[in-house]
Amino acid sequence: MLLTLVLSTVLASAVQADLPRSLAQEPPKQDPLRTDPITTPAPHGFVDFEWLELTPSAGFAVYSSKYLADPAPAFSIRAHAPMPWLSPKSDPKGDYFGLFAEAAFATIDRKMSPSVADRSGVCMFVSAGVDFSFLRDPTWILTARAGGLYAHYNNVADLKSGLGPMVGATIGVQLSGRLALTYSPEVVFGESGSTIFFNTLGLLIQL
Repeated sequence: MLLTLVLSTVLASAVQADLPRSLAQEPPKQDPLRTDPITTPAPHGFVDFEWLELTPSAGFAVYSSKYLADPAPAFSIRAHAPMPWLSPKSDPKGDYFGLFAEAAFATIDRKMSPSVADRSGVCMFVSAGVDFSFLRDPTWILTARAGGLYAHYNNVADLKSGLGPMVGATIGVQLSGRLALTYSPEVVFGESGSTIFFNTLGLLIQL
């Protein structure tokens, strides 16, 4: 009888060893009635393009006195995406630091002598940089940004195209989970202390 017991133990071990690993070590089945909360993994990577946002805007560009120009219509479109790797460990899903890129267009009509050619035209401003979300909840959005900008004055008289810094902010009210109404003031710094102050209203769209 002892011999029979030993042989049974050896055979059972051999059968277990021959089974595939997935069957030999199959985890216990979960109770189908159990309702655990659904958890979404935190975003990862340098930039999270799954949360890409576009903000088309329209308003006015206010030129400093050195431009010799009155306020004029302005239009822009801005893209924003968060950088999850800079989110604090206390809130890994928070949208704090992000990257933005923007293209803006504004007309200009300089108050110069009629004999001067090309006194008016359409200027283009392309900027990129880093932004920081101070507040982003189901009701409000508050973001500040800073970066570099290239201004192209399209051969308007006595204006030289070139690079410069810019700063801006966005104050928004959420309309839904993917839409928000925004006000975005921005300041562009040019040569010799000249500035352009953009005031635009826009619609933030989460893609």
